[in-house]
Amino acid sequence: MPGVFKKLNAQDIKITPFEAHKQYNTVNLSSIGASTASLSWSGNNKSEFSTGSRQYYQIDKLYYRNYIRERAHRLELDDATYTTQERRLYKSASLLSLSQKTFGSEVQPNNLSLTVSKGGSSYTIVDDGFGNLYDINIGKDNFPNEDNRVLYISPVEGFKRVDLNLDYETGDSYVNAPFPDGYDRTVYDDSYFQNTVTYYKTSFGGVGGGQYGVPFITLNDRNDSRVTIENRSYLNFNNDDFAISFYYKPSVAFNTWVLTEDTEYILTKEGAQNTTPLGTQIGGAFSLSTSGALDITTTPSNPAFPYRLSITGDLTGGISGSLAFERYDGETLSSVTAPIYLFTDLGDLTHVLVQKKGNLLEIYKNGVLVGSGNDNTKKACQNRSDITLFKKRNPNGSYNTSNSSNFGDSNGGFNLTQLQIWNQSMSTQQIAMVSESFTGTYPIGNAFYDNGFITLTHPKYMGLFDGGSLDSLSYKNTHLITENEYQCTMTEDEFEFTTNVSARKIPFSNSEDIANFATGSNFKPYITTVGLYDNDGNLLVVGKLAQPIRASSETDTTFIIRFDT
Repeated sequence: MPGVFKKLNAQDIKITPFEAHKQYNTVNLSSIGASTASLSWSGNNKSEFSTGSRQYYQIDKLYYRNYIRERAHRLELDDATYTTQERRLYKSASLLSLSQKTFGSEVQPNNLSLTVSKGGSSYTIVDDGFGNLYDINIGKDNFPNEDNRVLYISPVEGFKRVDLNLDYETGDSYVNAPFPDGYDRTVYDDSYFQNTVTYYKTSFGGVGGGQYGVPFITLNDRNDSRVTIENRSYLNFNNDDFAISFYYKPSVAFNTWVLTEDTEYILTKEGAQNTTPLGTQIGGAFSLSTSGALDITTTPSNPAFPYRLSITGDLTGGISGSLAFERYDGETLSSVTAPIYLFTDLGDLTHVLVQKKGNLLEIYKNGVLVGSGNDNTKKACQNRSDITLFKKRNPNGSYNTSNSSNFGDSNGGFNLTQLQIWNQSMSTQQIAMVSESFTGTYPIGNAFYDNGFITLTHPKYMGLFDGGSLDSLSYKNTHLITENEYQCTMTEDEFEFTTNVSARKIPFSNSEDIANFATGSNFKPYITTVGLYDNDGNLLVVGKLAQPIRASSETDTTFIIRFDT
């Protein structure tokens, strides 16, 4: 309708987004539409899931499952890179769910805090701005960086294979058990480096009675039980500093425990010695044309190795076990030995960390230095062999855990968990933090800012909402607001008449005669309302003026309409 509608140009429109924040401080979760839940994994069929198991399954699928390898399918991609936000989900977790009415478009990073009490202890948990939660009483300083952890075998999902007769994907028992002699499977480790790990005749235990509910890798009471980690260049260390950390569990019951003075291996990268190479790559360069080169008893290998860990029983002056940390350059063997458990430690979880720091080899037990010696190697200690966890190697090249020397469980194997290799040495403060934290790094859970989910997943904190009380909760939300500005300009010769019925001789819309007062040159209409319409003439926005504005015949007039969405 000419004279009534006027089309806006691009320069007439301005859209400006901005953020608004509101602080919440409460312990009454129902007042803000929030709730807590205890989540737990279940090996049952999905039709038998409890509420907590269904929530565990949903959280796992949305945020955690195969996070490093399948990050393109995860949520929260814009909050942090995967190397700054750790996501690992164990057998159970605690969940705090916020209402979108209160967190808006997101929970503002670095502003979340909650305090939980359980078992006489109080925990104050905050976020670091990258989606990680940490205990403020412990802090996040003096921890090694996750980027430097080149190998990590927790195993995070080992709890799913505690019962090897159970198909955990369906909840049913296998008709034909796929692991009659122990767990045989090649998988990835839990680090960002995604190392290839092969389990052979192993099992996982300790979930029920194990500390923090995390399973141990158990090398079984049978021949050839072992774990191998495929060789990678970053797992070799020559003159570079490095550290190896793990938790070790001596015998669970002294009355079934027999100890001799045999040496039992924990971990080695020494490769095959006059036997078939352990891994996918040969131990050293040699010619296939050499006579006897492929003979199982004469296959040569590089004798040098960057690290070997073994335990020797000691019956002198009481029952104890000593750990030997060794490096060999082909000519010089450097080693340091220290006791890592006594009879009084049997059944306890012992943290062991060994490291090469400059020209020193060090052994720490539960965060305390217990052994130190010089690294006298001069030549390269590197090789191309796989890392192997085993108990005893037989002369024919096979591996044995059936020896009566019982450094682990009462069946002749040993228990290991949280195996980590770092491509750096650590300070005493860092070692203490690694030993105390159990997982090696500071995050204990995640804050998913865009969805209002707060999860506690760390083995020490995963059950805080199960019988614990929330003493305080504070966070600042973010509401994204868009300011829309439209400049409606009428020139001096536009909109000089009115369609208001009050300007008709007969005050009806069908009347065509204009009232006498509206026919003179001095008459100018007054604008009281400005409307914004779409291209189809549909009214979208109405702007009411505080007082009528008389149209001008001498200058252009601009009405500015602003509204927020």
